Amino acid sequence: MVGWSLLAGLVWAVAVGQGRAFLVRESRGLRRLGHDRRMEMRAEVVINAPGEDAWVVVGERFGDIGEWASAITESVVDGPPAVGRVRTCQVAGFGPIAAGVIKERLIEFDPEARSLSYEAAAGMPWFIAGAVSRWSVHPGPGGACTVRIRATLALRLAAQPLSPALRWWMRADTRRALAELRRRVETGHQARAALAPPATGEVPRCGS
Repeated sequence: MVGWSLLAGLVWAVAVGQGRAFLVRESRGLRRLGHDRRMEMRAEVVINAPGEDAWVVVGERFGDIGEWASAITESVVDGPPAVGRVRTCQVAGFGPIAAGVIKERLIEFDPEARSLSYEAAAGMPWFIAGAVSRWSVHPGPGGACTVRIRATLALRLAAQPLSPALRWWMRADTRRALAELRRRVETGHQARAALAPPATGEVPRCGS
């Protein structure tokens, strides 16, 4: 699921569109969380549209993520977005996560602050003990806005050797998901097909 694909190691990933870039910041390494290990990541994308437009996609239409995220083939929420509501997503399958159904429960929903948080409720693979993702929309200059994500994933102790592979898969899914969100907000178009690679000269950069 998109929210849980936005996690792992330390990397900058830049994908450029219309002369603007988005930045993905990820935390370094794993932290102890009881007998589990926790991976944390922060990511943000600059969108050339007002914050209210981004909030419509991220918040008001929380249940419709399947319309713009290519990793999700179908999605629905059991009522208007509010704390306690559950979103059910049919996942196409990505990285180590097989196709199937994932359920996510809203644990915070604040339209005035344009922020929400949700936790994994069911359907996560065995190596994930728990996951929480927070999304927020912030106004920017020139009528643009920034969408920020903070995600926390708790890995089972036995899954720690999987972390290098998870980092690789999740970096790729982060770039794709944020680019799809930006495209949806800026153009209103769905993004079911794979995105084209950056044009000549628009080379992704990496660094600490």
